[in-house]
Amino acid sequence: GRTMKVLDLFSGIGGFSLGLEWAGMETIAMCEKDAFCRQILAKHWPDIPIHEDIRSLDGSQYKSVDVICGGFPCQPYSQAGRQLGNKDDRDLWSEMFRVIQESCPTWVIGENVSGFVSMALDDVCADLEDEGYQVQSFVIPACAVEARHRRDRCWIVGHAMADTTGERVQGLWTGGEQ
Repeated sequence: GRTMKVLDLFSGIGGFSLGLEWAGMETIAMCEKDAFCRQILAKHWPDIPIHEDIRSLDGSQYKSVDVICGGFPCQPYSQAGRQLGNKDDRDLWSEMFRVIQESCPTWVIGENVSGFVSMALDDVCADLEDEGYQVQSFVIPACAVEARHRRDRCWIVGHAMADTTGERVQGLWTGGEQ
């Protein structure tokens, strides 16, 4: 079959892309604010565009992607932070969600710290469900993959529901503006 195409947001040094490429997928673009990380990404993925700021990324140019992934910034939810949640200007879920709405991928994979679960998981799941995704979340400790520490992470996986023609179901939610 066709190779699944990935848009990797908050790319860091490329952990998501590396794992998804091991699974047979192809990253077609990245987005990373940190200059040092962008240098590493450019070295390992020299042929793909690396956007600098998600706030100026136009998701509609990536209508062909099958997967949008990203460990959206977690300082707002980290126990080491002040836990301001979405009042924190580092909360970029709304920007990731906008890109998802603009590009309509079949799959969404998000990752965050475990403190996120009590603070924002319901909101993130509701956003995706309103947009026509079935969503499942998992909390997986780092030690489950042979790391020497626990460090729980919350993973969110969304899959677009489709009608009988295979077209994406948009706007299932009927309360409020669409």
